[in-house]
Amino acid sequence: MVEDDDELRDEILVPLLRAAGFEATGMPGALALYRDLVASRYDLVLLDVGLPDEDGFAIARHLREAAPTIGLVMLTGYVSNNDRLRGLESGVDAYLTKPVEASALIATLRNLSRRVVPSDGSEGGEAGDEGSGETGWRLDERGWNILLPDGRAVELTLAEQQVMRRLAGSPGQPVRREDLIAGLADDVHEFDPHRLEMLVYRLRRKCQESTGMALPLRSVRGVGYVLTW
Repeated sequence: MVEDDDELRDEILVPLLRAAGFEATGMPGALALYRDLVASRYDLVLLDVGLPDEDGFAIARHLREAAPTIGLVMLTGYVSNNDRLRGLESGVDAYLTKPVEASALIATLRNLSRRVVPSDGSEGGEAGDEGSGETGWRLDERGWNILLPDGRAVELTLAEQQVMRRLAGSPGQPVRREDLIAGLADDVHEFDPHRLEMLVYRLRRKCQESTGMALPLRSVRGVGYVLTW
């Protein structure tokens, strides 16, 4: 939990998270977080925006680049649509505004933790089988990288992984936007569909800029998206 309000952090949020079963640690800013990450590993980071040393948007971008599988949740007083979009563009998985109901915060973190922390089941093997089409593009064994025909890899964020696994499960078949959103949120009606469009746009751009090759993912008007590998 990265929050510069000592009372909110140490007297309210950290005890709340621990009571809910999380192993929670509170930190006042970016420097403390970066120092701790040298020796520690976290599955989730609950992040404020208005911090004294570095804003939460920049922290989220750094964490997403350094640890693509980490779960990121913003809890902030920045409530405008532009701020929410900035948060989503920086790579956070959920954007919550203060004040937040304790039950909503805990539910968001628990739902995200189920997606972030891998199970011991056969899910990883299935990811390797999905999308092994004729063009040579595919997901790696755990589904966290897109593997190109020449062997190069493009790392995926958690949200990108959720979308790509669903698309790769039906190669050549259009997947409805609602079905993709269902993998990103528990309530599809509360999910901004523009967030999915932005996610797909960023993923395509990332593949193009990092590899010089276009991801074989295209939109199907009025339906959703189709992966043609």
